[in-house]
Amino acid sequence: MKYFLTILSIGIISVLNIANSLAQESINQDVKVVKAYTPTVSDAFKISYMPMLDDSTSYNPRFNYRILSTSVATNYEPALLAPAKINTRRREYLHKSYIKGGVGNYSTVLGELGYNILENEKYVLGLNIGHVSSFGDITLEDDETADAPYGDTWAMADFKHFFDDKTLSVNIDFLHNTYRYYGFQTLSTDNAYWVPSGEESGEIVPGSNLMLDNKQRLSGFKAGISLANNETAERKTKYSANAGIDAYGNKTGVSQLGFLIGGKVYRPINNMALELDGLIETYKTSVPGNIGPMYDFNDRSQTLIKVNPSLNFNFDRASLKVGMLIAGVIDTQGDEFYLTPDILGELTVAEGIASIYGGVTGRVNLNDYRTMQYENVFASADVNVKSSVYGLNMIAGIKGNFSSSTSFAAGVEYGFFNNEHFWVNKGYQVSPKIGDYHYSNLFDVAYDDGSLLKVKGELLFKPKTGVEIELNGAYYGWNLDDLKEAWHMPEVEFGVEANFNILKNLFTSAGVKYLGERSALDVSSQDQVKQLKGIVDVNFGGEYYFSKQWSFWASINNLAASKYYKWNGYPMQGLNVKAGVVYSF
Repeated sequence: MKYFLTILSIGIISVLNIANSLAQESINQDVKVVKAYTPTVSDAFKISYMPMLDDSTSYNPRFNYRILSTSVATNYEPALLAPAKINTRRREYLHKSYIKGGVGNYSTVLGELGYNILENEKYVLGLNIGHVSSFGDITLEDDETADAPYGDTWAMADFKHFFDDKTLSVNIDFLHNTYRYYGFQTLSTDNAYWVPSGEESGEIVPGSNLMLDNKQRLSGFKAGISLANNETAERKTKYSANAGIDAYGNKTGVSQLGFLIGGKVYRPINNMALELDGLIETYKTSVPGNIGPMYDFNDRSQTLIKVNPSLNFNFDRASLKVGMLIAGVIDTQGDEFYLTPDILGELTVAEGIASIYGGVTGRVNLNDYRTMQYENVFASADVNVKSSVYGLNMIAGIKGNFSSSTSFAAGVEYGFFNNEHFWVNKGYQVSPKIGDYHYSNLFDVAYDDGSLLKVKGELLFKPKTGVEIELNGAYYGWNLDDLKEAWHMPEVEFGVEANFNILKNLFTSAGVKYLGERSALDVSSQDQVKQLKGIVDVNFGGEYYFSKQWSFWASINNLAASKYYKWNGYPMQGLNVKAGVVYSF
């Protein structure tokens, strides 16, 4: 009876549980549709009326070179080998090679040859060689005429090999430039001068010892190699590594050899990412002691070691980078250590319309001799190079689109710097006259600390297909500790550039560039300041595609034929006209 009652109880409980389960399953599951479902896409808008071709194997090498005697880079360069474009009015014909030739006033001749391999899936190759020469005369400020010839020769190669998950890149550049120190100077061979520093410090030397051969030649070779993975996903690790060599020399006897190695890693971790950027850059420079009064060094070495770790945070409408720049400069003239913040944030105010950004950053510029020589080709061979540091640089700005055809960007920067360089003519005291100074047409650098306020803006307007107009401008407010002026630095600059493709096979461009007044150090005057007038450069260029193989181009620079100076004593060429032909095959 005991076992029977137990089994009966278990059976009753099981039946009740099953009934309860059936009761729960019998709930009415009918769904009444109150309103018909109409799916919508939120904030949808048409991006483009034409499909866009994104061909990862197409490659158009861009070789950047400049003519040393040109003060403002306004020369029109026809687009010879543009990659395939879908949204364009004129059909692009891709050719592996082209030959470009032209002539101009000031006895100018130029030629260029390019070769490209674009179709291969595993690699692309671009080769470019060229030369331009000019043999014109220029009238100086004392109304004397001086020969101002120049010749620029370049040879460049870019190579890329595409692996399954990474890309190997190799680039080689060679530059050879010849020119003369044709600028006006008050230095004279009839006078003797007191040399305040250098190997002949405290000596009286004739003026001829301070004047080098007026011919100069610069030769530079660069080679670099880099490897980067092809990862594009936001949550995947990205990396790159690069190395390079830099050799340089000039007719005066200065030689420099440099090496560079660097890399970058971007590693996502949960909702943030770790980014690490590093660089080692070193230069060794030799200056001969037989080129006149020198500084206290004949050999110089500089090494920059830089590490930039940071954490990156991405939100729905904002991003934030928090990092630190750690840098050390090992120099034969003294070692330095720098630590600067690297914080930058961006907030999207209106999606696709405007975003604002701001932060605090820093940078260290290792100024080597080659960089300084190409910045001012009339620099003295014994120029004393120092690294410039912007330890605290605050930035803020806004960028976005007014409409589908108009985009804009505006920003302000304010930073504190050390050892920024300003170009001045080398000056010497006439002996035995006290207080009487003359200056050379060779340039030295003056260093100073201070602060810089920069306000800049850009506006791009594309009213219709084939028409593009760009406006840009900037204001610079220099505040220096010791120097009287920010020598050769403009206070304002702005420009307007436009590209037109109104006719079927005719492409034209036009522009106006303005560089504001600058001050130059003039040790021969009482107040030691010479005002250099503002530069207004009006330019025009065009290219007409006669057939698939032939096109004709022309450019006009300094259309107003104004006489202007980029560097004190060196007037630039006036009205400059060039024209030529391009054959593609």
